[in-house]
Amino acid sequence: MGHKPSATAEKHYTVRPLDLLRVHHEKIEVWILEQAGVTFDSKAAPGALRTVT
Repeated sequence: MGHKPSATAEKHYTVRPLDLLRVHHEKIEVWILEQAGVTFDSKAAPGALRTVT
């Protein structure tokens, strides 16, 4: 049987840049780290791997 192609198409989907999603993920990440008692400076050597204490 199956569905017509128009029945499964996402008609109201809006393509947005990933940078908009990043803002929300960063807020969630900061909250999680605060709850865990982890001090983290995101400005220190951005993009470099480092340990957190």
